[in-house]
Amino acid sequence: MAKKQSFGDKVGKGSSKEQKTYIKFVKSYRSEVNDSIRFSEKIMGIPNGENITDYLKKNKSVSK
Repeated sequence: MAKKQSFGDKVGKGSSKEQKTYIKFVKSYRSEVNDSIRFSEKIMGIPNGENITDYLKKNKSVSK
């Protein structure tokens, strides 16, 4: 007979690696062509236990 597997069991399988909190980082800048405001966005994984603002200050390398 097949084992009953819940959704929580399926999701919990990959929990052996380091847990991260994911945020969407949005940066605004002025376009050099027509002086309009442009936005760039990036999904970033922040390790658990680390402050979000401190992590973003260390990793300012978000490209346009």
